[in-house]
Amino acid sequence: MQNKVKGVVLKTMDLKEKDRIMWLFTEELGRISVACKGLKSPKSRYQSLVMPLVYGDFVLFKGKSMYSLNEGSIITSFSGLREDLFLLTYGTYFTELVDIVSVDNEPNPRLFRELVTALYLLESQALDSELLARAFEIKVILASGLPVSPENTPYGLAPGAQKAVEFLGKTELSKIGILSVNERDRKEIRELTEYLLAESYTRRPKSLDMLKFL
Repeated sequence: MQNKVKGVVLKTMDLKEKDRIMWLFTEELGRISVACKGLKSPKSRYQSLVMPLVYGDFVLFKGKSMYSLNEGSIITSFSGLREDLFLLTYGTYFTELVDIVSVDNEPNPRLFRELVTALYLLESQALDSELLARAFEIKVILASGLPVSPENTPYGLAPGAQKAVEFLGKTELSKIGILSVNERDRKEIRELTEYLLAESYTRRPKSLDMLKFL
């Protein structure tokens, strides 16, 4: 059975000499693992397709344990992110977050749309990257069914930070640029989201450490 889907490549892993597995996040199927046979052969047409951060169209065949790649095409590779270590680290952080909170084969259309929007906004540099990251963290937590509230943490929030959290949670990512947040409130929001992510999920994004040095 073939499935035609749009998806973002979250991560990949080499398998055997010429094969690779990719973890694809799709609107229709959620997070799925896909076997890409012969990918590392010089004759493969899909080496540039099966790369983290690529957003593309994929035609997949559903096997017993996982999907396999039949064909596909790139919608965008987000090449602008790959040319800047700062942007690439944020983009990797976004895909890591989605990978951590997702459950295999459980669609989450809301989270899929947030991820694609966040990557486009990040590449365009239309918004402050740090504020976009805080907003995306909040969207991820909400999309996985958890509340974002200081009542659930040991951290209190100043009124300005509390209003900012509420605004970021209910406002489309493309429109958060109208919000102005001072450094103290930014710090409180970051502490809140870091705590909620650490307490709610079993894994921690490795790229988070890199962000602290950029």
